[in-house]
Amino acid sequence: MRLNSSLVESTAFEKHLVNRKRKKSWAIKAAGFTLMLTSMVDMFSMLVVFLLQTFSSSPEILITKGVELPNSVTPSIVREAPVLSLSKNGNLYLDQKLVGATTAVTKSPDLLLKKLNYIKNSWAKSHSDPFPGEINLQADKEVKSTTVSQIMGVLTSSQYQSIQLAVIGK
Repeated sequence: MRLNSSLVESTAFEKHLVNRKRKKSWAIKAAGFTLMLTSMVDMFSMLVVFLLQTFSSSPEILITKGVELPNSVTPSIVREAPVLSLSKNGNLYLDQKLVGATTAVTKSPDLLLKKLNYIKNSWAKSHSDPFPGEINLQADKEVKSTTVSQIMGVLTSSQYQSIQLAVIGK
């Protein structure tokens, strides 16, 4: 059986209709694959803001040069406060600035008390709430515990009752 050649060959108009139908079906399929860029950009910007707030909520303390902190199994969250450092070579630092030798400060703590009172007064000027009395104490692991307790005694006499000892968490 032989087909009529007019039935097999299509006209230009028929080809146009077939191509038009193919283009419409492709457009319908392509609409499902489009990305909503506005929503995606909003989502990523919220993610960036969340990550920035999460990592900036816990302050970090610089460890004074020459101080090797002891290890601890149960570290706690660091609170932002002035940092007093006792190095193994016998120097005492307040916020990375040398105060003097630890033995001299324990015998005559006037210079340290003066600097601590300055911090306390500047807190009162810049904040409406009362002074919290917090300080971070970094002591090298080779410093004697009696020296650390003497410095802690000086701190408590100057209204720094909340002393956080800095350690390295495992």
